[in-house]
Amino acid sequence: SYMKEAGVLFDLQHQGRAFTVIRHPVERAVSMYYYRTRSEKADLDPDLTLESFAQGEGIENNWMTRFLIDRMEGELTKKDLEKAKEVLEKKFLIGLIEDGKETVSRIMKYYGWEYVEDETEQMRQEDCIDMLVRDGTNAGPEEYDLPKKGTQPYALISWQTQFDMKLYEFAKELFEKQTKQWGSRERKKELK
Repeated sequence: SYMKEAGVLFDLQHQGRAFTVIRHPVERAVSMYYYRTRSEKADLDPDLTLESFAQGEGIENNWMTRFLIDRMEGELTKKDLEKAKEVLEKKFLIGLIEDGKETVSRIMKYYGWEYVEDETEQMRQEDCIDMLVRDGTNAGPEEYDLPKKGTQPYALISWQTQFDMKLYEFAKELFEKQTKQWGSRERKKELK
């Protein structure tokens, strides 16, 4: 969340390398609803319905698009979306929550990280990564269902995240495009 502020640390001689792990905007918004209404750090009324939340009572409007272009208020335009896509394409290695194991593999390759040579310790490292990919790192204690397409809550969330939905689809395209350079051997084989 301090991407812009961190920019002062880098120059042509000291270039940064950024990655992002992207989640489907509806999943992200629903997760945020439960976090803000049910967690220990809840800041919204626990009786607030998902539908009311999606109508504007707490939902973040196109957060990812706004964050990438540093424009947290006001109406967004197609030009704003194109600028966000450009930032994503030029500045980030893309990871996807739903493809966690491949994402971790790419991040390791991107930064030149490797497992330790000791086989026992390597298995522990692999098991740790598998657990993090499977269980997540900040999952809430409460399980919940996502609204189904065609329902009012899904439609409202989709409207509130319409630019982020398009950005997410673009990120999935970038993820596939980046496979040639950063993908795992297994993923590269699938491409052939």
